[in-house]
Amino acid sequence: MNRLVVIIICCTMATPALADSGDFEWSISPYLWAPQTRLDLSLEDEALGGGELSFGDLVDKIDAAFMITAEGGRNHWSVFADLAWVELSDSEQRPVFRVDTTTEAVMLDAGVAYWPGGIGAPLSFIGGLRYHDFDNRFRFRLGDTPVSEVTDSQTYYDALIGIRYRFDLGHRWDLMTRADASFGDSDGTWMLRATFGRTVGKSERNRILFGYQYRRADFSSGDLEMEFTYHGPTAGFEFRF
Repeated sequence: MNRLVVIIICCTMATPALADSGDFEWSISPYLWAPQTRLDLSLEDEALGGGELSFGDLVDKIDAAFMITAEGGRNHWSVFADLAWVELSDSEQRPVFRVDTTTEAVMLDAGVAYWPGGIGAPLSFIGGLRYHDFDNRFRFRLGDTPVSEVTDSQTYYDALIGIRYRFDLGHRWDLMTRADASFGDSDGTWMLRATFGRTVGKSERNRILFGYQYRRADFSSGDLEMEFTYHGPTAGFEFRF
């Protein structure tokens, strides 16, 4: 179940702060989210238990990762995309055999944002697609001898809606807030985030970002239901051009 956790923690962190200059404006932000993760399982509405996983435990399982978010637009409209790719591996020794697990996971948020007051105004509404793809490979070994291999792939498409609002706190400081939800193939995901931003440099176009994010995501596979809860600090850097 840890495979499903990691890709969800690597999702959208930054709300790009575009300026309505009349030209097409872009913002790109690499980011990191370091949450505590809670998993609760149930089968046919019967609780199976769960547990918590620290961010450090997740990092030990990551082989490679790529995370980036971008947004660009002008006037009252912008387009955005948030891509995260993670490859993980783990090995667990059972009483008789060992299980080696490899997972490739992709998450993509993509859509449009509408700014009633024009790009750069405090309020914007977002809508689009939230996509999850998980490819798992399980190798069973007796000692060093391969016995069998099992593969499992799951893809989820959800419709995404949300709202963002920025509070200006001074010349270089602001507080960006976001709330969104998605529904479709999954049983629903919900996210709340607050991010402080400080502009840096003489041009004041780039920003340091830090804040806090809470997310809940529900998935089901047959009669098995999985409820994930994540909460923890965020950090990143935003490039605007």
